[in-house]
Amino acid sequence: MSVRALVDAGPIARITRVGHAPFEGDDPIEIFFANGAVFHIDIGFEGATDIVIREGALLDHAYGHLRTEEPDTYRAIARDWTHEDIDLPWLIGASLKLPRRLTMTNPYSVDVGYVFDAGGRDFALFGEADYINAAALEDPELESFRFEVGALIV
Repeated sequence: MSVRALVDAGPIARITRVGHAPFEGDDPIEIFFANGAVFHIDIGFEGATDIVIREGALLDHAYGHLRTEEPDTYRAIARDWTHEDIDLPWLIGASLKLPRRLTMTNPYSVDVGYVFDAGGRDFALFGEADYINAAALEDPELESFRFEVGALIV
């Protein structure tokens, strides 16, 4: 399970939006860990909610096959591929622990992602309406979602 792999990866070194700038909330996220592991997070498959967590860099996952099939196209994509740091300084150096399912209850009830303990703070990683979010669960901007935190994922 990719959520368990995030927990096992250890301390976070960096968290970014990734792709082609300018970045918006609908651009995927990559999390880099001190041990060299990288995970990318994108919006879920159904109803533009929830998230998909995959090991590896998004560039390799989405376009890696073009390296051999269409190397000029791959180089053009990679040339403009960038990262923009997400401003969560308290997350850097923290390890993700105690993963729990996150459910949005307003305006309807649907699972949208996960909450982790990250150095004593709750870190919410979720997707809703094509937006991929990474924030402290107590962030006032998240209040309107009326989140419910589920049981520990084992």
